[in-house]
Amino acid sequence: MKSINLSILIFLLLISANLTAMTELGFDFGYSKQVYGYQKQNSTRERTYTGSMALYFLTLTAIEFNYSNSKEITTDNTVVKITGSDYSIMGYQNTIDTNVYGIGLRQSLVGGKSRIRPLISLGYAKQFIKDSTNMTYRNDVTNLGGVVLGNPSKKRQDSVFATFALKFIIGKGLNLQGSVKTVFPAFKMGLAKDYVKYTVGFTWMF
Repeated sequence: MKSINLSILIFLLLISANLTAMTELGFDFGYSKQVYGYQKQNSTRERTYTGSMALYFLTLTAIEFNYSNSKEITTDNTVVKITGSDYSIMGYQNTIDTNVYGIGLRQSLVGGKSRIRPLISLGYAKQFIKDSTNMTYRNDVTNLGGVVLGNPSKKRQDSVFATFALKFIIGKGLNLQGSVKTVFPAFKMGLAKDYVKYTVGFTWMF
């Protein structure tokens, strides 16, 4: 598997080095927040940064290199009494930090003088996922408490990325772009809906 991925990478780099006509740099950002619970004491916040470079070797076709970082923080302040003890769990905070490195092909679906251009990207991605949870507790008798730091888990995963974007031409080489992207384990397309990111940003072509 590693030798196949390396061969593909070398092949794409050779194409980009010899046939590039245009280069496009992009930066996207996404943010979401959800508040829940009877007293709205709980929340989930997520922010995503994405950077990309596309090397066009044909008018509408490019090799794409991309990187994204996503951090999701879930804070739950629901108080739970531990049965048969003098302690209560006051809440917890879970943090999932995901880094994705990708390489693939980008295809613009419309060319010419159109000011709105849809495009799709598809390729190989490597995910690095770090998951950690901290819990807060209290002794109900002494009213003293503390924090239990959980051991973070780390995972690497060979994946596939797919992106659909709409690019709006706003100036010479400058574009506004909205994207929806999914990353899922290789050969498991049924999981594509489990990781979907919506972002907006700018691209610059030169």
